Amino acid sequence: MHKRLFMIVFTCLFLFLLPASTSFAIVIYEVKPGDSLNKISNQYKLNVKTFAQLNGLEKNDKLVIGQAMIIPGSTYYVRNNEALWDIAYRHSISVKLLKSKNKLSNDNIIPGQKLFIPTISSKKIWTGTYFIPQNKKTNNWMLDHYKKTLTSIFIFEYHPTKQGHLIKVKDNGAIKHAWNKGITPYATFTNISDKGFDPNLIHNLIHHKTLRKKLISNIYSLLDQNHLKGINLDLEMVKPGDRVDLNQFIKELSVKLHRSKMELIIAMPPKDGDNIPSYYNAYDYKTIGKYVDKMFIMAYNWHWAGSTSGPIAPIRNVRKSLEYAVSVVPRSKILLGIPQYAYDWPINGAIQTGKAYSTQNAINTYKKYESQVYYDQEASAPAFRYLDKKGIQHEVWFEDPRSLLAKFHLVKEYNIAGLGCWHLGITVPQTEEILLNEFRIQ
Repeated sequence: MHKRLFMIVFTCLFLFLLPASTSFAIVIYEVKPGDSLNKISNQYKLNVKTFAQLNGLEKNDKLVIGQAMIIPGSTYYVRNNEALWDIAYRHSISVKLLKSKNKLSNDNIIPGQKLFIPTISSKKIWTGTYFIPQNKKTNNWMLDHYKKTLTSIFIFEYHPTKQGHLIKVKDNGAIKHAWNKGITPYATFTNISDKGFDPNLIHNLIHHKTLRKKLISNIYSLLDQNHLKGINLDLEMVKPGDRVDLNQFIKELSVKLHRSKMELIIAMPPKDGDNIPSYYNAYDYKTIGKYVDKMFIMAYNWHWAGSTSGPIAPIRNVRKSLEYAVSVVPRSKILLGIPQYAYDWPINGAIQTGKAYSTQNAINTYKKYESQVYYDQEASAPAFRYLDKKGIQHEVWFEDPRSLLAKFHLVKEYNIAGLGCWHLGITVPQTEEILLNEFRIQ
């Protein structure tokens, strides 16, 4: 769990749910030599400024080879040296489906050929995101701007003292404004102390019966007095030996909250089995899944700031985590955590510790250095390198429309409740556009 300390600033929750219906896909365009915003806009009959903004760009920006862009609509024009499998892969659909929808009898395509890009039937999902309160004006703007993509928000964050009292956050009217906009507000409860995520703090509170009951009472009072629908537990680095105590705490908290029609959500680390990996043994999926209303799987950070560089959420690992989760927890409770941040690692020089920043910052960085974006098809993840002014080479891994769409389709494939990510205000317009095209928000 020490791998997730950065999530005081970059965690994830962005939940979704949708029923079956037919919708048109967004086209994912991969930049090649000679491409420009004007050239693409002219071919697809788009307003250059609007097209640029949709992709986190300015209308006069140069494009870099390999970057992924989205084009509204369902029409795609084949380019030189493209294969049908590559176009299908980019859109996370099968070659068979692409051929069927375009009445193709073989895999042969030619430059300039028009293809219809289908999508998998949309799914109704329950959505939410962590929300860091700011001033009232900013709070209201964010809730107004993102309301179409949200079912709920998770006010970040309330944490306990050693005595079980809660340190409260000033929401500056966000809770009331959320209710007014039809967005359900929850509190986020963490085990953060001045040491970061603190395993000893939560151990003492849940191990001792008196402190545990006091903490549960204080959580209930927080929700009741502040008109919050429920609590989202983001308890990180819990010791493997605290498994029984964590189960008991969640059971007792669930009983207390459910009596008053309040709800309990928990964020869980990704696992491939009950004791795989062993350092996450405290997190008992099957038992905890009985008591919570939703379980958010933090399916990311397979590479983190202190590790070597690599994909943050490789698709094969995400799939393994979901395979295990759906085997022991009702699908209607599971939420897939999707990263909306980048990691930037220096890969030479004395210091090689990475840092986290937003996806938009990753886009700005590869624009600045005109870095070619490479797409790792095995991991379904993009990356690029650049040389900074000190001569140090960096490697950056992030998420783009290709990797996001692949993860969105897992939500449909496994028929789970929804998605989540950290935090409101750091996603790029591409994310919201793909989300609203793939899902209908509950």
